[in-house]
Order: sequence, then C-alpha cells, then structure tokens
Amino acid sequence: MRRILLLLDNKANRQLLSDWLKQYYEVVYPEEASPLSIPFDLCLIDGPMLDRLDEAIRLRKAEEGSAFLPVILISSHRETELLTRHLWKTIDELIQAPIEKLELRARVEMLLRTRHLSLDLRARNEDLESFFYAMTHDVRAPLRAIKGFSQYLQEESERLSPQGQHDLAQIQAVAEQMQEIIDGVIEFARVERDGRAMQPVALDDVLERCLQRLQSEIQRCHASVICRETLPVVRGNVLLLTAALTNLLTNALKFVQPGVAPMITLRAVKSHFVCRLEIEDNGIGIALEDQKRLFRPFVQLHGVDVYEGVGLGLATVRKAVELMGGRVGIISQPGQGSLFWLELRVAE
Repeated sequence: MRRILLLLDNKANRQLLSDWLKQYYEVVYPEEASPLSIPFDLCLIDGPMLDRLDEAIRLRKAEEGSAFLPVILISSHRETELLTRHLWKTIDELIQAPIEKLELRARVEMLLRTRHLSLDLRARNEDLESFFYAMTHDVRAPLRAIKGFSQYLQEESERLSPQGQHDLAQIQAVAEQMQEIIDGVIEFARVERDGRAMQPVALDDVLERCLQRLQSEIQRCHASVICRETLPVVRGNVLLLTAALTNLLTNALKFVQPGVAPMITLRAVKSHFVCRLEIEDNGIGIALEDQKRLFRPFVQLHGVDVYEGVGLGLATVRKAVELMGGRVGIISQPGQGSLFWLELRVAE
C-alpha cells in the first residue's frame, strides 16, 4: 500500500498537489468527523492543520506501535518558526514552500520505503513471537508429564531402592530447573512485548507491588527492606519497572552468605531531569571482572548447586531499563555487598 493522506487547509493547494501525486500514489482526503481514521502510509500536512490536529496525530502514530508512520510538514519559512513546538515530536520531515516536485517525491519515496520496512519488521517480529509462545507451550507439555510421573513415583517411593530414590530426586531437580529456564525465557521475551507505552509511574507504588509479590520470600529469609523516603515519579512503564525492581530485589534476597539475613536499602537521588534509584544489599558482592558480563543473558557466576537460577534476571533488568530509555549499573566488591542503580527520566 502506498496511500498518502493530504491534510492541507488550503483547498486549492490540496487539489493541485493531489492531481500531481495521483500519478504515483493513492491519495486520500480526511473525513470530517475523524480525519485520521483512514488507513494511510504517509501524511502531508500544513501549518494550520497541524495546529488543530497535533495531538490526534501523535495518538495515531502511537497506535502504530513499532511501525513507522511518517508525517511531512509543508510550510513557509515564517510558519516554520511558529511551529517549532511540533518539531520533532510530531513531524518526521519538513519541506518549505514553494515545493520542488522532484525533492518532494524523493523524500516521500524514502519515507515510504522506511514505512514498509518497519511494517515488514513488525510482521516478522509478530511471527517470531507467535512461534516462541507456541514452542514454549510445546516444551511445557512434556515437562508437565515428567513432573506428573515423578510425583506419582514420589508417592510410591518406599517401593524404590535407595538408588532409585536418588535417581528420582535427580529427575525432579532437573525438571524444576527446566521449568525455571522456560519461565525465565518467557519473562525475558515478555519484557519487550509489554514495554511500549511510557507514562508517569510512582516508584512507591511499584515498590509496594514488588514487596507484596516477594512477601513470602522476605519472611522466609528474615530480610529487612528499608526505604526511608518517598520515591519520585518517573517516566516509564509499570510492567517494565515491576519486572526490573522484582529481579533486583530477588537477587538481593538470594545472594547472601549462608546464615546471613539480607538487608536491603532503597533510596532515590534526583539530578536535573534524571532520577537515580539505588538498591544496596549486604550480599556476597561481585568482582570487577565479572561485573562487565553480569547483565548478559544466561550468565551465572555461581553454580546452581550454590545459588539457584538460570542467569536471566539481570539481563531482564537491563532490557527493561533500556526499553524505558534509561541506564543500569552496579558498584560492588566481593564480600562487601552490592549497590545496583538504575537511572530514568523524572516525569514532567
């Protein structure tokens, strides 16, 4: 589809431009009630229409998700100075009148090509996502069967030899580990799927949600989680922030010396337009040479016989924070605990 929506206030200019564009593209005009409801691949708009429809255009572009929906502003030099508040939040390209037809067509062609590439990429990603969830469903089915049969054998374990009981325990442990891997991979994939819309998010609310989710684990290991100040509101995504903070708190609860009660302190530091959230623990600490690869998928610094896990928690944190346009890092020394930090923009 190579459909161009014309949103020009001047009807004479709109007709002249339409007659020329129809040689190469399908041209459509806005409907009175909802001018942006018509499917289109590129929009040509002038200053007066942009003033009236700026918010509607932003919403329409947001509806496209990961697909690129280009908008070209046609304006005089004087109008451009008046419309700078729209650039580059709404407008993707600017052409000043009088229009050079060759230049206009070249820019339209480049933007349409980008549009079609983004649509193709989105379709491929959707196919991959469908395949991924179908695959994980197919893997879970035999895993459920293994766990079911092993549970049945566990109920009849007195009839097994000591070696049989040992082998059964090994089967159950491997099945649980496989379940953790599948759940971790699904959570890692879900982060990008759910991380689309950004909005003001109260960190206090996210922290409360995470603590409720981890309440049983906190009680089991007699942990202390301290936050002595009100956390700010940041620009982010609730699901992404919840995933990131839950994984950081889970690691702080897990990676401590045997017999040590975890102590976790949260604080926020605001600097200009950035909020830095710090999560400090009294855990085992991490060597400097290991910190460089810590946020990669499937990195495990310790064997599963020492600390359980599949090495996707911190990779999920990094992915979630980067999708929100932020940064994440660590300050740590072995035996002296760790301070994980993440930086996000403060909500306007």
